[in-house]
Amino acid sequence: MSRFFIAPLLVLLLIAPALAEDAVVTGTGDPARDVANVQAALDKGGTVRLRGQFDFGADGRVKITKNVRILGRLDGAGEPLTTISGGDWTIYSPLPVDTAPPSQDGPLIVVRNLRFDGATGTPLHFAYAGGLEIGGCVVTNVTPKDAAITWSQGDSLPFQAGIVVGNRLVHSKGGLKGAVTGTVLIEHNRLEMINDHPEETAGYGVLADWTTGADMTIRDNEINRTSRNGIEILDNELGVKDKGFIRIQSNRISTDTEGIAYPNKFGPNGIVAGWYFDTSGGTDFTRNNRIVITGNRIEGRGENSIGLLLYANDLTATCNDIVMGGGRGARGVVQTGSRGFFANNRVRGRANYALFCYPFESLTATANTFAWTELGLFTGFKGQVLLGGRVNVVVGSVPSLIDHGQGNRVVDCEACTLPEADPEGDAREPAN
Repeated sequence: MSRFFIAPLLVLLLIAPALAEDAVVTGTGDPARDVANVQAALDKGGTVRLRGQFDFGADGRVKITKNVRILGRLDGAGEPLTTISGGDWTIYSPLPVDTAPPSQDGPLIVVRNLRFDGATGTPLHFAYAGGLEIGGCVVTNVTPKDAAITWSQGDSLPFQAGIVVGNRLVHSKGGLKGAVTGTVLIEHNRLEMINDHPEETAGYGVLADWTTGADMTIRDNEINRTSRNGIEILDNELGVKDKGFIRIQSNRISTDTEGIAYPNKFGPNGIVAGWYFDTSGGTDFTRNNRIVITGNRIEGRGENSIGLLLYANDLTATCNDIVMGGGRGARGVVQTGSRGFFANNRVRGRANYALFCYPFESLTATANTFAWTELGLFTGFKGQVLLGGRVNVVVGSVPSLIDHGQGNRVVDCEACTLPEADPEGDAREPAN
């Protein structure tokens, strides 16, 4: 059985011994009572079942410090019936100390089948967890909140996200080892991230930076109108005995038409993965968490949008469908790392380039393979493919390629299928 499909089971098995008797909490619509009632249930740990409509007001927040499963209810169509309105970092798992690595693993957390409307900053913020599962949630109308991150336009950065994993918001100077570790599963959520000022707001669907030794799967989520990155997975470090893996699979992502130029001019983007804050981690076998990106559909609608923006060696990207909205600074796939394997991806629409392979800081864009990228419905303002690194190989026909590197080559070979294993049946004697 694949390790990726047993991830939720592992979390539940780990939590089960510590679970107390189920608690049922019913919303009252009174912020003071709703926040207090939910917090009291969380303080006991175990399974907490939320029923009805909850109002957390402008700044209500509950904190998770024990192993817990928070479960809402679904209607017949699979939509959450349980709603939490308002809140500021509505459900939050805080670090013991925001400025230092924790001395032990955090709580095991499951959150499922809840609707969040009108939260400030993010409704789901997990700075500290030893295992995490978020599924079947809907997030709408998130109000941006100033984060403790400086940028060129002011003292703080207006920030919003559907789900935040890691210590990025509470200790923006760098990752705290062990803050989030274990199995992380984020699946079947719908995150509507529209905001009134996308050019001034760092808007994310899923933000998961600076985990340690995490087996992370992000799959089958729908993420709409992000003004920075639909999914950002950066600087996630391997744990002991090389533990850690990242799979980003079968998500549907569409960006806003405008986005914030932070930390660079590129954006809003679909999936950003690898190592950006410390690019040397993306070249280090002992630190670089292996990444697979497969089966995602991405719409990059901005002038400078990028479908896949990648900062790591030894990354695999297959069967992704990327639709570019015509921005003259936009690019379908940007690879800065080395030894990546890209196969059977499709880039459609219009952009500067469909594939752009170029070095960045410690990442040298060397020895990548780009096999059978479907470009029949793509128009490039400057070209289809630009290679700026060394000894990269493009397999398949590419009518418009610009080579700014060394030793790069195109192998004009069509995709193929194997013949039948035994086309002649039993009529032919095997060779001696």
